[in-house]
Amino acid sequence: MFQTVDVLKEELLSLEPMKDSDKRRLDEKFRLEFNYNSNHIEGNTLTYQDTKVLLLKDILPQGKLYQMRELEEMKAHDLAYALIREWAADPDREITQTDIRELNKIILVKDFYKDAITPEGQPTRKIIRAGEYKSDPNSVLLSNGEIFHYADPLDVPVKMQELMDWYRDEKTSLHPITLAAVFHHKFVLIHPFDDGNGRISRLLMNYILLKNGFPPVIIKSTEKQKYLNALRLADAGNLEAFIKYISEQLSWSLEISIKAAKGEEITEPDDWEKELSILAKQEDSIPERKTVDVLILKFKENLFPLFNLLKTKAEKSMLPLFENVITKVQLDNLDLTAYLNNPDIDFEKLRTNAIKIEKNQLLSCLFYLQRYKKDGLNVFSIDNRLNIRLESYKYIITFYENKNVKIEKLYKENLTEEESEIIANEWGKMVLDGIKKI
Repeated sequence: MFQTVDVLKEELLSLEPMKDSDKRRLDEKFRLEFNYNSNHIEGNTLTYQDTKVLLLKDILPQGKLYQMRELEEMKAHDLAYALIREWAADPDREITQTDIRELNKIILVKDFYKDAITPEGQPTRKIIRAGEYKSDPNSVLLSNGEIFHYADPLDVPVKMQELMDWYRDEKTSLHPITLAAVFHHKFVLIHPFDDGNGRISRLLMNYILLKNGFPPVIIKSTEKQKYLNALRLADAGNLEAFIKYISEQLSWSLEISIKAAKGEEITEPDDWEKELSILAKQEDSIPERKTVDVLILKFKENLFPLFNLLKTKAEKSMLPLFENVITKVQLDNLDLTAYLNNPDIDFEKLRTNAIKIEKNQLLSCLFYLQRYKKDGLNVFSIDNRLNIRLESYKYIITFYENKNVKIEKLYKENLTEEESEIIANEWGKMVLDGIKKI
């Protein structure tokens, strides 16, 4: 089974020592491939190029809608990979349960809450504690509909110690590939942590391979299903199928290493495909474009409710101070005041004579506070307005002559209650400042 791998390793050894420049580019290649693929198997969406920029240049990707946790966990996984390489390079150091818990603590970054299902099948949320063995049972739903249960939480410390004892007993008698692959599988069967088990199993497998003079195995995210199928075969008792799969992936790593040692190009023709495959999996992010239907719905469900809120607050707070409070709404120069606080009005009327899709329009809510009555003969009025600029893909909310408020939203995004309150409070401050200045 290992004839190909052993021959490739002998060829690699014959080419050593490798030039420093070739060693650096090979290390960089494995570093990027392992971090990128191992995280993508678990759902991380960073592209290959953004992974490269993040890890090699420590620059956060710009203009991408990544979750901060994805960025943090990619960098943390890189740290864990550096750590197992350091441990493997030390001939006197043996890995321990404490080390394994430390790896989990590193890659998870911090405690967090995660959606879960109760034993009764009800949705819930549970806290994931980084670096601690699981406190609740975990399982996986197989493709055939069956549920595969991992080790009971109470059994984890004992089973993990049994795994470490097995490793110490077998490390000199088993072929390193068998040792690494079986350790990986045994670890997955225990599933000792609430999260991160897959990444930890691949880190530990590569620790064993590195310690035995092999390069790391890269499980390509594009081969995730083949990888999982091989694991399922091992679950069913066919360990050889999984060992064979790992051996095949190791052949790729050895071939890349040999190319590097010969000074040959190690960038693969399909590197660009990594980018495209991940981009294709991402949700479409083209913003919703302004249409008549989009604006009618936006007016009805979001913007006019905001105007109604402001009108109500204006009348309640300002009528004790001014003789009259008038609120108007305009779309460009068209008066839409009749649409305020009118549940019977049909917004569909705007379809034919008001909304102009081919140009940007200005929707304004105007406030006229007439004749202040609390300062004797100093009678004055205050006018201000809230402007909403309706562009092709977004709407922008501002106050006239006030830079404190500027809210930009895509048409698919509604104003939150908090944002509406911010707008209302800012309007009140503007009026108060206007009164104080006069």
